[in-house]
Amino acid sequence: MPISSPPIETFHGPAAGIYRFVSNDEAVTSSAYSISLQTSLEETYKSTFWRTKERFANARRRLSAIARLAHGWDNNGSEPPNAAARDLATRILNLLETAWLVPTQLTPTVEGGIALSFVEASSRAVIEIYNTGEIAAATYSDQGEPRVWDVELTEVPLLRSIEQIRVHLAA
Repeated sequence: MPISSPPIETFHGPAAGIYRFVSNDEAVTSSAYSISLQTSLEETYKSTFWRTKERFANARRRLSAIARLAHGWDNNGSEPPNAAARDLATRILNLLETAWLVPTQLTPTVEGGIALSFVEASSRAVIEIYNTGEIAAATYSDQGEPRVWDVELTEVPLLRSIEQIRVHLAA
């Protein structure tokens, strides 16, 4: 959705001069500054929005590719993620997108399931979905002990876990 603001002409009175330092001192009229600022904000928001959307689309493509894995996909006899694990991963991806928290990686696990991993500097987190339909989450970093918990399959506990991961990654 484009950012819109009223044209500068809608404001009554003469354009005000805004003084700013770029490479040399210069005075910029409020109308010129307004256009420059609006363009800059539109590009920033558009860029962030579409980059995030693309990362979720990539995660969904990866999930779709995981659905085609066969038994022994890792050359060690591992079970591929089953339909129940893939359905739960889809639900969790939808909640993550609503919460605007993009997983860094989505991978099948050798235990039979799917891991959604998150990385921010030295902080890490994972949501692991097992073929049994169980879900576990963990947060860890290079400082302190890891924190691991089981996640109930209902929306509120899933959202709480997502928020705990967000807080951990931001710390």
